[in-house]
Amino acid sequence: MISRLKSLFRSDSFVPTLAVFPDIDADAIARDLNLAAKGRDRGAQDQPPPDQAGPDHIETGIIARVEELRRKGLENYENNRRVYNERLARSGQASKDVDIAAGSARNDFGALVQLWRSRIVASRERLNESYRWRNRFREIHRLERPAQDFAGWGNVVATALILIVLEAGMNSYLFSKGNEFGLLGGLLVAVIVSLVNVGFSVLLGYLARYMRLRNLLLKLLGFLALPLWMGFAAAINLMVAHFRDGLEAGLEWQAAAEAAVPGLLAAPLRLATIESWLLAGLGLLISILAFRKGWHTDDPYPGYGPVERDLEQARLRYESELDEALRDLQARRDEAIDALQDANDQVRDAITEAVDALFGQSSLGAHLQAFTEQCDMKAAHLLAIYRDANMAARNAPAPAGFKTAFRFPEFRAEPVDQSRRQLAEAEAEKVRTTVDAAIRAIFEEFERARQVFSVTDDVEIGGAKPAPAPAQGAA
Repeated sequence: MISRLKSLFRSDSFVPTLAVFPDIDADAIARDLNLAAKGRDRGAQDQPPPDQAGPDHIETGIIARVEELRRKGLENYENNRRVYNERLARSGQASKDVDIAAGSARNDFGALVQLWRSRIVASRERLNESYRWRNRFREIHRLERPAQDFAGWGNVVATALILIVLEAGMNSYLFSKGNEFGLLGGLLVAVIVSLVNVGFSVLLGYLARYMRLRNLLLKLLGFLALPLWMGFAAAINLMVAHFRDGLEAGLEWQAAAEAAVPGLLAAPLRLATIESWLLAGLGLLISILAFRKGWHTDDPYPGYGPVERDLEQARLRYESELDEALRDLQARRDEAIDALQDANDQVRDAITEAVDALFGQSSLGAHLQAFTEQCDMKAAHLLAIYRDANMAARNAPAPAGFKTAFRFPEFRAEPVDQSRRQLAEAEAEKVRTTVDAAIRAIFEEFERARQVFSVTDDVEIGGAKPAPAPAQGAA
């Protein structure tokens, strides 16, 4: 729009004010015409004769030289007046262009609002449905507290690995005795035992949470997980301790492994060495820590954590899309307002400049008066140089015309139709009114959009669909 207005008011024949009126260098003209020398030469010949009534050819040349510059300046002046006059004539078209641009800006902004209302529906529905399901879940399971934070499965795996490394590192020495591969073989066995111990303990701890559920079958599963873990932890760690006792007794690895289970069944607590008791105690400690980690992996009430996290994700998604929508609308609003204000300034400045130039309230008119006075003075000065040199060299009296001051005919600019000024100023005011109305409309549309795009709690409590846009008069 701005480029169109600039082209509408631009003219290739426009001359900047400072370049309209050419400078008249009297000294350069005097040198170029060699006035002093010609005056002396003609004076010595008593030329022009005393009875000559009009100017001689030297004086005529001086006047013609200055008149050429004067004519150029006046042509530039009239040309600029014509350009300004055309600007006034184009003010109506500029007003129409701005009116069209203002309507287009309002329509484009309204279309963008509708687009974002459509885009945000899915996230609104997701947030509203997630919120209602979270509340329904609380109601079904009689929960009144918020869900505990979930550190993530990465944290669970990391904790399990730490427990495995700790147990395997401490058990590697106890398993190395009697192993043909020494400490390396003991470390390998310790890692396998620790992996089974920690893995099953974490799993059973996670399943034991189900004893909190209201569903009888799942509650039974949770209650079964607790004694199952206790039996598993005691069995595997005591079995490993009996296996080590077999190694201490001098049995081969294969024989010690075969004797570990019968020894556990026959006398579970009959361990031969303190190292075996330490091995069993360390395993039980690691198993307890792993079970506790499984128990606290997520919210103690199974299913509550994922429901709460799903609601949080829906909130984040909606807030992200809401922020993106408002930012986009703000940017488009500011862009449209800047364009409209620039258009208003462009039209106002062009018309104001033209009115000032055509009706005497600009530097163009002041420069015209100074230029015409300068032409008279420069011509008189050049004539004086020639005449003074001529009279100084004469023997006969000087012609009477030498005492006559020269002035160019007075220049009168063609009057401009006042109705054009009034029309142009009216169109400029119309543009201002149009732009102001468009800017107000865009602000009101943005405010309506901001109200339609509800904040998070309104979406959760309200509905999945955007609220209807307020009436045009509402704000």
